[in-house]
Amino acid sequence: MSRRVITLLLVLFLAACGGAPAATPLPITLVGPDALPTSEFDDPVLRQGQANYDRFCAHCHGFDGEGQLGDSAAETREMGMKIVPAHNSTGVIWQYADQILLKVTRDGVINALNRYPMPAFNTTLTDEEIMGVYAYIKTWWTPEQRAYQEQVTANLQKIYDELGVDLTPENPFPTVTPAATGTAAP
Repeated sequence: MSRRVITLLLVLFLAACGGAPAATPLPITLVGPDALPTSEFDDPVLRQGQANYDRFCAHCHGFDGEGQLGDSAAETREMGMKIVPAHNSTGVIWQYADQILLKVTRDGVINALNRYPMPAFNTTLTDEEIMGVYAYIKTWWTPEQRAYQEQVTANLQKIYDELGVDLTPENPFPTVTPAATGTAAP
């Protein structure tokens, strides 16, 4: 049984059992432990990526990567703030290189207004697990979006290599290593 059907049945049950609420509640999807999403992927990286996405990301970005929706998004925009972005093909994260996505996920996003900040996952997930989440997210993108994102990633890596920027799990923050020029310093 799909999550949407379970949600509809739950809403109908609650509406039939109770009186009118005092205030309009926010739409919340309740999912029982036996109804948690299951993976259809055979690839272990995608399976683990989906499990980590469902556990750590979906409550804000949506189980289908749809991002912040409805009245909540409209109210956030009216206050001049950014909404939680979609991760599927309707969003924009496919326009960013893997190196940027990894850094943002490691370090989090601090919102000056402290509304919808994204926590840092550098102590929760390894770099490989983070990139597994992005491997799963990329299954929602079109082939054209994936090709574009691969090229952007390659372009940035080329620049990093030329500048001596090192982004490794042991060194999660960009550092520049001065290139040896073969000449003595003055």
